[in-house]
Amino acid sequence: MSVTTDEERIESIRRWWQENGVAVIIGLLLGVALLVGWRLWSGYTENRVLQASDRYEALRDAAQTDPETALEQARALAEDASGTPYALLAALEWARLAAEQGDLETAEAQLRRVMESAPYGDQVQLARLRLARVLLADDRPGEVLNLLEAETPDAFLALARELRGDAYLALGREAEARTAYDEAMMAAVQPSDDLMMKRDALGEPAPAGEEAP
Repeated sequence: MSVTTDEERIESIRRWWQENGVAVIIGLLLGVALLVGWRLWSGYTENRVLQASDRYEALRDAAQTDPETALEQARALAEDASGTPYALLAALEWARLAAEQGDLETAEAQLRRVMESAPYGDQVQLARLRLARVLLADDRPGEVLNLLEAETPDAFLALARELRGDAYLALGREAEARTAYDEAMMAAVQPSDDLMMKRDALGEPAPAGEEAP
């Protein structure tokens, strides 16, 4: 049985260090650099999100009193805060403010941006329904019907059906509009006065075999 002496152990360690020491040091330095870099990046990201949050709150406040300023703030935040949730929220606000000022092209572009980028289904549905309103305002009811063909969660179903009714009505397809409004009223927890007025205006369908007056 061989016996390893202290000198042999030391010599073995020395040889190993000569062969691997540089790699070990480089590995340690890289590990430290990655850790420091990650912490710096995390801090930067957190600060960026906090700043975006503050800017979004300022945007919401401005929207109540100064739509022009709010529009500029929304545009800047949507462009500057990419990668944060506030970029999409700003895009939604940008679209709303633009639509209120008659800039339907910008409103449509921002809503499509949210639909393509939003990580959550509710945001996509919200943007889709708002886009349907913009398309209706732009006299494009056929596109509204195509847009609303996608499956709609129950929480958004009443509004989606109402918008389908609006599109059918714009196309002069009153029977289909009536059906869509009926479906909207059935899906709604509490039908809005506006929905009920639109449905009442269409009256009841003519009995089978009779022509509508």
